[in-house]
Amino acid sequence: MTLLDARQLVSKKIDELRVRVNKLSTKPSLVIIRVGEDYASGKYVSNKIRKCEEVGIESKIIHLQEDVEQESVEKIILDLNKDENVTGVLLQLPIPKHLDEDYLTNLIKDEKDVDGFTIGNMGKLSLGLEGNVACTPRGIINLLKEFSVDIEGKDVLIINRSNIVGKPLAQLFLKEDATVTIAHSKTKKLKEKILMSDIVISAVGRANFLNAEDFSPNTTIVDVSINFNEEGKMCGDVAKSDYEILINEKQCNLTPVPNGVGQMTVLELIEQTIEIAEKKESR
Repeated sequence: MTLLDARQLVSKKIDELRVRVNKLSTKPSLVIIRVGEDYASGKYVSNKIRKCEEVGIESKIIHLQEDVEQESVEKIILDLNKDENVTGVLLQLPIPKHLDEDYLTNLIKDEKDVDGFTIGNMGKLSLGLEGNVACTPRGIINLLKEFSVDIEGKDVLIINRSNIVGKPLAQLFLKEDATVTIAHSKTKKLKEKILMSDIVISAVGRANFLNAEDFSPNTTIVDVSINFNEEGKMCGDVAKSDYEILINEKQCNLTPVPNGVGQMTVLELIEQTIEIAEKKESR
């Protein structure tokens, strides 16, 4: 089994996406609304802008003060919805607590919602209809397919029930004919469920939450979390010290942190922006 390193796939896809952008008569445009000075958000936004530049997408950051009023953010979103030159709109999360995250997210027009978070797009996903899909779940499925990981008929355990990862990911796995279980903080006998699963998605957000003993041989492990250990180094939920045991002794597939799911999330955001532009042009 193997380390499911996304870097090679991302490099290949960036070249393909650049070609697709060049075929469009109008360059796609992505606008990212960022509120406040959250450090992680700043890093994520910079990474997204850099990838936009690599493929030839026009991008813009609207950076607002931490204490911005909700009405101001609302007006910006509504103006971007009307702007024919804007392909996709993204409200970078998290946002300050005085702002209504659900309300503002759902102000974005479904067709411009590159994050796939609106009620309309989430509803379409649940009903098996075409729409924009949350980027992390979409990236997980595409990464598994790239490495020819068999999904059909497999027992999949998703340790996360959020609207951003767990719920949309469950729908995508069902679409691929997997049998899906969602676990969360109130789940009983979690470790037993992990041992019984063919594919485990961990998005708990706790460094070293899982180790080699928790998994059966031949399990595919997708580590979604980005944590930082006591030394300040980036890590996932799965202990890095156990990577070798999991891959070489237990013959497991494993997405590394970094260079795994995080890379795929940004890639899917870019591709989804291009898809929106392609659909618009074909109409």
